[in-house]
Amino acid sequence: MEKLVAFVIFSCAFSVVQGQVFNWGKCPDVPVKFNFSVEAYLGRWFEIARFPTIFEKGLKCVQAKYTLLEDSTIQVVNQGRKKCCGDETKAVGVAWAPDPAEPAKLKVRFSRFMPAGPYWVLDTDYDRYSVVWSCVNLFWGVARLELTWILGRERSLDEYKLRDIVYELTKYKIDAAKFKWTDQDNCNGTVPTAPVPLENDISSNVVSEEDYWIHPKIF
Repeated sequence: MEKLVAFVIFSCAFSVVQGQVFNWGKCPDVPVKFNFSVEAYLGRWFEIARFPTIFEKGLKCVQAKYTLLEDSTIQVVNQGRKKCCGDETKAVGVAWAPDPAEPAKLKVRFSRFMPAGPYWVLDTDYDRYSVVWSCVNLFWGVARLELTWILGRERSLDEYKLRDIVYELTKYKIDAAKFKWTDQDNCNGTVPTAPVPLENDISSNVVSEEDYWIHPKIF
């Protein structure tokens, strides 16, 4: 019976981590952005590179928009386009910092049926690039599931900055060889590449509850 339970647990875990980065050992101790400013981070970011993820498989023109809500949480709107047919996709969630003393260590959730995941901002200059890392220990630290993103205010980032990012990640035992570069070519539409002040932003920033979004943190 115990073997059967162990097999079921392993099978469920395997189904979750397929297509994502699975490593042995617990999550490494990685420092985050010092004195992180949520306000400066708000706005639109384009995905430059990512670790493989099931939920972004087959997508191009991936971008995220962060908007501060009245309850001080952050609305997260992820968008992309399917390479196969050009259909647009959108996922809306919420992020927050469980510990105000560590504002760069955010939690994010896109469904009330799934647990919140870590969204740690390792480094950013707010104007050009951001490095985001997510790591979850599995089996009491025997293994871990890692995701990492490189984001930019524009659809591309210069090679020298990318080299610096890869070097820094490698120092903390994050395998930068796992990165998949995001296709940002031939993405229609003109979008701002810098944060938009909330008072000047249009109402389309915030997805209302009527537009299929319910604040997940309350569940």
